[in-house]
Amino acid sequence: MRLKLQYITSRFLAILMVVVLCALPTSCTDTETTDSTKFALHYAGITDIGPSMNFNLDGPTYIGNTPSDFAITRITVNGEVYSTDCFAIDSDKGSITIANTSDLPVGLYSLSISCYSSGKYYEFKDILTINMMKSVPDGITVEPNKIEVEYGDIIDEESTEILPTAQVKTDGNHISIRKYIIANVRKDGALIENKDFFAISATGEISVVKGQTGIQPGKYVLDLKLTTAVVDEEAEEGIFANALEIDITSKPLSLVYTPNSVRTEVGTGNVSVSPEFIGSVDDLVYSIKSKSPSTAPISIDPTTGVLTLDANNSLAIDDKCEVTVTATNKFGTADFENVYTINIVAFIHPIDNFSYNNTEDFIQATAFEHSVAVIDGDEVSYSFVNLPEELSALTIDSHSGKITATKGNSIPVGSHTVTVLAKNSKNEKQASFKLNVAKNPYYFTYIHWGNNLNLAPAKAYASQHRVNSKAELLALSIPVAETDLPNDVEVIWEVATESFSGGSTQIDEHGTLTFSGGWIDAKCFVVVVSATTGKDTAGEITVKTPVFVDCSAAVKGITVSYTPFAFQVNPRTGGNSVAPVITGAADQSQFLMDYRRTFNFYNINGPASHLDGQPTVKTSFMYSIWAAYFNAIGSSSVNTGARAPLSYYDNIGKTSIPAAFVNNTDLSVVVNPDKWKDDAGFANGVMIGQMTYATNGNPSSIGNGEKIFPLAIWFDTKF
Repeated sequence: MRLKLQYITSRFLAILMVVVLCALPTSCTDTETTDSTKFALHYAGITDIGPSMNFNLDGPTYIGNTPSDFAITRITVNGEVYSTDCFAIDSDKGSITIANTSDLPVGLYSLSISCYSSGKYYEFKDILTINMMKSVPDGITVEPNKIEVEYGDIIDEESTEILPTAQVKTDGNHISIRKYIIANVRKDGALIENKDFFAISATGEISVVKGQTGIQPGKYVLDLKLTTAVVDEEAEEGIFANALEIDITSKPLSLVYTPNSVRTEVGTGNVSVSPEFIGSVDDLVYSIKSKSPSTAPISIDPTTGVLTLDANNSLAIDDKCEVTVTATNKFGTADFENVYTINIVAFIHPIDNFSYNNTEDFIQATAFEHSVAVIDGDEVSYSFVNLPEELSALTIDSHSGKITATKGNSIPVGSHTVTVLAKNSKNEKQASFKLNVAKNPYYFTYIHWGNNLNLAPAKAYASQHRVNSKAELLALSIPVAETDLPNDVEVIWEVATESFSGGSTQIDEHGTLTFSGGWIDAKCFVVVVSATTGKDTAGEITVKTPVFVDCSAAVKGITVSYTPFAFQVNPRTGGNSVAPVITGAADQSQFLMDYRRTFNFYNINGPASHLDGQPTVKTSFMYSIWAAYFNAIGSSSVNTGARAPLSYYDNIGKTSIPAAFVNNTDLSVVVNPDKWKDDAGFANGVMIGQMTYATNGNPSSIGNGEKIFPLAIWFDTKF
């Protein structure tokens, strides 16, 4: 581990502070808390629908304050404005209904949506895309079209129970199916984003993926997108709506009321919230098993589970009513002991006094909490009133009123007014206070080492440098090109990761990188640099940044150059790299290339469980990528030595299944969406894998072809 200290000079910072910070592709240590994005919406994506299909799409998630007054401002099909009433939006929730689609023309529909937040108007162009497809030809079925699976057999990865499957079939020989994709998954009628609970093989077998602990009981309906060919006709894609229903069954598993303990004034009633229930909802009925005292006039709605204490009751002060609820469904019964408590008190005090103190100075980007100073009232709930966008990193506990912010928050320096509403059954009051945020003398957001590839603006690309010989690498010196490090602060520099052997990386007191080795012909490598300011203080900030080096050299007279060779991609949405420039090949039309072996992942700011290493290491993140692929193709085992999860030629006709592949048309690298993740979250790191190539146009020659590492893939959900 190589550590250096630096004091940044005023002259250096004066030049660098003109950089536009928000455009940089670096990541802070606490990535989940440093998102400085302004107000934004996100809808679960609808990819493909077909004639007569109806959808109810939940309202969006958002960054910032609660939106309202939703409206659809524009609908286009294939880029042309189109008028239809098949798409409707709930003005309060933003949920979208798609109905009466039988006459909609086939094409790609885009919806632009507007809303208000904190009194401001926002419009999001083409935020939602719907691909209206033809139905698949008649004669395609799924057998059986309904299957039932016990929840416990799914979540237990060690279970020996064989889960049922379903098979896509064709009627006769006039139809062939060339590609199978799960297009949409709906749970109990609502679209869900996670399709990884289910898999479809290259032969059309549909299965439930074992070990998926995130799945919950319920009825799931799958739509399929199939590429079919009818005799004497061209192949085309079509949608197979409602192809399969999968019923994940379970007895009642959980029943929770929030809050689960309340106080009620003597001589008055109480109505609970609806409980959160986990289990099958088939024939679900709620009942009261017991209550204490047994004479308490408490009833339950058998359908909703809402508990009601009759206002005309004879309960006395200090009585405690505890209710045990029984939930019964088609698959079993469970008792939930003392799941709701009502405490009888003499008086529910209205809110007379309510206040917060103004805060002392909280240091920028550090964690803090601020509690209610005075509250005179009972059974109070708390919420923000018109919280400004710049304070969206604040959260409030609805029961205690405690306000918190996590480390790395983006609340601006300055004095801010925060208003909170306190409310109970008697009345409500508001209180405001000053939230004071002081400048963190150690605060910074990025360091960039530029590039020597003439990529501009440099800050839009990864820090990357290409050298053409070992001598050039040993002579390479990469100074910091741009940064917003503050003036005159101590910086601890550390080379946290280096992906090569046979040498090492040095970093001096100015952050300049040099190398004592590491050259391998036609191989790029990554060095992850960690910079820390304010070490062991409340304001400590650490930023990790990858720096890439391409040891560009001809192998058997052929050079493959991607520019940029560090491919920045969002693992949630996927994307395509640039196509490489091939020099030295006699006939480029015969040049073929594919990923082959030595797939290494290097975690930067991802979940701690995303361990570095290759698929052969079962605890590594790459193993989970391999496991997901083999689950998707219906394999009961994981071949960690296979190239298939990143191969084009092993997935011809099913290229939506691998996590990434080299496109055989132009040799660009395709990263498929929603593949580079596990239960802990999306990848935030770098993958470098070996490619091999053939020059004779024969795909079978690629595996034994020349070996190169020409591209690094850098994953970050901010790209």
